[in-house]
Amino acid sequence: MLISQVLALLDEANLSPEELASTIGVSGMTIRRWIKKPKRSAVPPVYIPAIRDACYTLISSGRLRADSTVVRVLLLQAPSGEYRAALQNLGLRGDFDVQTEMSQDDMLTGLTLIGTQSKKQSEVESHRAEIFSFKRLGDEWSQRIANLWLVIASKKLKRLEKAVAFGALFYLLTPIDFIPDNIPFFGLLDDFGVLGIAVAYYKSRLPEIYT
Repeated sequence: MLISQVLALLDEANLSPEELASTIGVSGMTIRRWIKKPKRSAVPPVYIPAIRDACYTLISSGRLRADSTVVRVLLLQAPSGEYRAALQNLGLRGDFDVQTEMSQDDMLTGLTLIGTQSKKQSEVESHRAEIFSFKRLGDEWSQRIANLWLVIASKKLKRLEKAVAFGALFYLLTPIDFIPDNIPFFGLLDDFGVLGIAVAYYKSRLPEIYT
């Protein structure tokens, strides 16, 4: 992480050095020292987790946009404990490839990795009511969830063929969002988008499910 990237964060959030220092948990003098350094200087590694956490705080408070270039650059460096916790909860390995943007095939690969885990499948099947409660969010939500549940319940498909559906529905159950708005995972796609990709996958490759 470079000093120039931290200064870009300072400018984009329209913060004073003291405000940024308070958010990071350092002294205002520390930030002012960084301002005087060459822009290509590296930030001491000990501060990187705190700077990343500051990004989360500033996004939550509306001072930063989750999709800004500055945020993406900073959050792609040295995944935080929150990010690692999300990966662990989803059952993905810690070195799962983190990209600002991923193709739909990449996203489907991630969903498959999650959905092939028997424990995740069991959690989806045992939390049907909780999953269906998301239907209250609107007709599109209801249709996507219903379409994926048809996959789960289908007698025409093998267990492995249901992996994408299991992966997408398990996302709704995870206590740490599959793609929190401030974590660059699956290209900052939200849960509604994940469901849409999974439904499109089945409608294009296995349309017989819906006939």
